[in-house]
Amino acid sequence: MTMRLLPEPKKLRRLGGVLVLKRPDGTGQVRRDIVPAGPPEGYELTIDRSGVRLIGHDAAGLFYGQQTFRQLLRQYGRRLPCLRIEDAPAFRHRGYSLDISRGRVPKLATIKTLVDRLAALKMNQLQLYIEHVFDFGFDPAIGAGADPLTAKEIRELDRFCLDRHVELAPSLACFGHMGRILSLPRYRALAEVEWPFRDWESAPWRARLRGATLNPRLEAGRRLLRNMLDEYLPLFSSERFNMCGDETYDLGRGANAAFVRRRGLAALYLEHLRFVRRVAREHGKRLMFWGDVMQQHPEGIPGIPADCIALDWGYSWHTDFEKARQFIEAGLETYVCPSTRGYKVVFNEVEEARANIAGYARTGFRLGAAGLLVTDWGDMGHFNLPACSFHGLALGAAMGWNPRGDGGRGFDRAFSLQALGDPSGRAAGLFVKAGTTRLAEWPLLIREPGGESRPAATLQRAIRLAPACRNWSRRFAALRPTDWLRETDIEELAIAGEALYLNARRIILEQGLAGARGKPAFLRRRIAVFIRELEAFFRRYAKGWKRTSRPAGLKDLARAFGQVSRQWRRLAEKARDS
Repeated sequence: MTMRLLPEPKKLRRLGGVLVLKRPDGTGQVRRDIVPAGPPEGYELTIDRSGVRLIGHDAAGLFYGQQTFRQLLRQYGRRLPCLRIEDAPAFRHRGYSLDISRGRVPKLATIKTLVDRLAALKMNQLQLYIEHVFDFGFDPAIGAGADPLTAKEIRELDRFCLDRHVELAPSLACFGHMGRILSLPRYRALAEVEWPFRDWESAPWRARLRGATLNPRLEAGRRLLRNMLDEYLPLFSSERFNMCGDETYDLGRGANAAFVRRRGLAALYLEHLRFVRRVAREHGKRLMFWGDVMQQHPEGIPGIPADCIALDWGYSWHTDFEKARQFIEAGLETYVCPSTRGYKVVFNEVEEARANIAGYARTGFRLGAAGLLVTDWGDMGHFNLPACSFHGLALGAAMGWNPRGDGGRGFDRAFSLQALGDPSGRAAGLFVKAGTTRLAEWPLLIREPGGESRPAATLQRAIRLAPACRNWSRRFAALRPTDWLRETDIEELAIAGEALYLNARRIILEQGLAGARGKPAFLRRRIAVFIRELEAFFRRYAKGWKRTSRPAGLKDLARAFGQVSRQWRRLAEKARDS
């Protein structure tokens, strides 16, 4: 049988023969030791007829060797092939950045399950992207109504991560994407351009996504950030801190327009970056920042302090992966940051993510990047379901450890076996099929109905794939739990498959509306069926959300689904009266 390990080891040599273990977990036949005679986080695993010898070059290496041994047990059971593995990671930092600010704030138990998954995949960093979902003691209004994480939870999670060789690195928006905070009455005057809506709750998702940018030259704004960081950063044992700083759309277009005309936007950005760096250093942290603004204004790159860490991101298969070179050649420690491609879709775009992750990993390794940070975003209300990101998460772990490994069919076979408990590979194939329909658009399901016309190819695709999507949903539901895949994960995958089906049904129904004038009975029947399906779907979706995530963010989605259901009913009434 082909060896299917995740990630692939750097060096694996078959020795011939088989070791038959006395017990299923190898107890009594495994000798473990730490010998600091190799690369950090590396290990050597030897299996021969005399037993199993595992040597870690440090505590983390021993831990990662144990993960490999567990995977071998998962594949072969008690009859292990004799082999020798010499292994160590290609990237020093292999992380996952999870957006918890677009609505979905996971329960603490859910985050701990994620940490266990990261550790099993030999990933060593987790960032929880926070804009406002922390319960700040100096001003509880910042996180009010959003089910924010508490200081106690952060400390508990930090300890949990340390026990699994995962660094919990703080990530807090400190420049752009501060819309929720800057929409509050006491902070509205601190924005570069004032928040244009009455409050956060009345703003549409697209406006919330764009957010608002802090005016970096106001002393009151600096006091706000210092209050936030003085309270937040001491909770983490990590030596790093991500200030974010991406997509500062408003910067230089409002309060600081004159400054930018005189000295340029790069000077304004760097002034703020240096301030946040000083505060971070007071707390023993090195500053990380998303690199997009500086790449748009490369004249500022030489002015970035040498101890800062640049996060180069881009989320498409055609991203210019070479652009990370701008930071690396400037002497900055740099992470390359691809995406699981789960945002604005009801099921992750698997092949787009595959090309993006593999392209960044291979290019970043060749250029000498220090880390690979896989990002997972929840734009537009965070409808997308966490389990749909598993393929991208596991691929990021595999490519972060060994970017020369097989990121295609070989990876899919390993993912299917090790994560999904299916040695046939068909379970991974479901991810690929569901992730390549080109029917996953969000928020299509909650868009106001009105007979929208779409290209003929899209309609034909929807007609052809609607039954398949429903079948995939059932096949996801038939998966069995493993030590990696929980019942809640299986439920999420099945719900996402159903969302794909409803997207296809919506496209077909819209086309029917466009060509069904004068057929009121036909319209009423079709709409009535769709409404029943949509409402039953959201009840299942909401139930699943509440099992893994805090309830506050569900309110926006419930409101949106309720509104579109009423709109469909009104459309049916019009058809009856016509």
